[in-house]
Amino acid sequence: MRNVKKKKVVDIYPPHTLEKNSSTGGEEENIMIRIESIPLPQEKPRLSARQARLVKEEPERIGLEKEKTIEEPEVYEAPFKPGEMRIKTRRNKDYLFSRFARNKLLSIILPLVFIGFFISSFYYLGFVVLTKAEVLIISKKLTFSLDNDQVLIDKNIAEANYSQKVIPGNLFIFPENDEKEFKSTGQGKDEQQAKGIITIINNFSSAPQILVATTRFEAPDGKIFRLDSRIVIPGAAMKDGKIEPSSIDVNVTAATSGPEYNIIACNDNCKFTIPGFKGTPKFDGFYGISNKPMAGGSLGSVPMVTAKDLKKAEDAILKNIDNKINEDFKNKIPNNLKILDGAKSGIKIAKISSDVSIGDFRQSFTVTAAGEIRVIAFREQDLIEFIRSRFDAQKPEKYDYCGDPTIEYKDVKPDFEKGTLKLTISVKQTICYHLSQDEIKKNVAGKNQKELEIILKSIDGIEEVKVNLFPFWIKKVPTNFNKIKISVD
Repeated sequence: MRNVKKKKVVDIYPPHTLEKNSSTGGEEENIMIRIESIPLPQEKPRLSARQARLVKEEPERIGLEKEKTIEEPEVYEAPFKPGEMRIKTRRNKDYLFSRFARNKLLSIILPLVFIGFFISSFYYLGFVVLTKAEVLIISKKLTFSLDNDQVLIDKNIAEANYSQKVIPGNLFIFPENDEKEFKSTGQGKDEQQAKGIITIINNFSSAPQILVATTRFEAPDGKIFRLDSRIVIPGAAMKDGKIEPSSIDVNVTAATSGPEYNIIACNDNCKFTIPGFKGTPKFDGFYGISNKPMAGGSLGSVPMVTAKDLKKAEDAILKNIDNKINEDFKNKIPNNLKILDGAKSGIKIAKISSDVSIGDFRQSFTVTAAGEIRVIAFREQDLIEFIRSRFDAQKPEKYDYCGDPTIEYKDVKPDFEKGTLKLTISVKQTICYHLSQDEIKKNVAGKNQKELEIILKSIDGIEEVKVNLFPFWIKKVPTNFNKIKISVD
């Protein structure tokens, strides 16, 4: 009987146990299945007659099969298929354990690192970067005063004369003019008389006829017009024993006001008679005609210029000139010059006129004005230097002027023709003990509260002092001078 061998399978790794290590980026693993052939225990086979015969007849073939049976173990490589079951290996368990240990270690180390970084940052900011000291000092002070001292501001000098109490000044002249239209507010009665021209005819005699002013002429409807001035009517000419009439044009005015006297021309079957000749032969021999209508007669209410209108208009235009000059102040007078109340003149009127008179029937009228304002100004710094020249002899050596003096101006008397300004001043000037900030910084740098009290009390000229340290937990003044701020009042 042929010696048949069984095959033994060892080291089988099901695919689902060999997972890809995603955290390490490993590649997929192929499952290796090794199959070995091992001989079965020796047994004497029981052969049938036919099998025995085949063994006897074909030994070579049997030998070949035998040789084939005992050849080297075959190795089978199974491909990886996702989703198949895998058996956990010892190597994978070790990997998972190391990953767990690493995560555990990181969970302990990271908070410690964060806490350490926070503590170091807090220390750096709170004890190095943000630290500062503020030293507030009130120095010793003295006050000088000057009462009712007289000073002269003069435009005619270039430099101050302290012994004469004179300092230079400036005289500014601002001329301005303006023209503006205003409305009339009055109401007047418009009683106008009609006017026109009459041609007087002499058809009476060759002798001339004199008519005095205001001689009446009566229209056919009874309206009366009067002669404006005295006239002489020329005599008529005689030709072939007949009279050739003469004529003269004269100006006439209606006897009363009103539009009803604005009559049409009177020349066809119409004539003006002279009531003064009525009842005499001259009544028919002298008469008048008109070739143009009478016009201009009116009666009603019209705008009229009043005295109040003119006064209001003049005040308004002068105020307008004043405003224009004040605008010039801003542009033409330097900012470093002082202008006192009383050092500016009022408007000096050079001209003011109007195109109407009081009582004129006008709806509007125009007013024109021209004037100027004068101003005396000076540099207040020149006055301060004059004041300090008065105090220099009294000021102790270790004191300085702190701030500008307080000056009260009184009795301002300008003379705009001469360009001078007299004034009286009262002054108060404060002087302060001179303290070196750099020296104080050197003394207080790095010192604690007790040391500060001793050091600052020992410095001359300090009246009162207060030290503020930031942040509040700082107990010493920083050693860096840039972090120490000194304020002296």
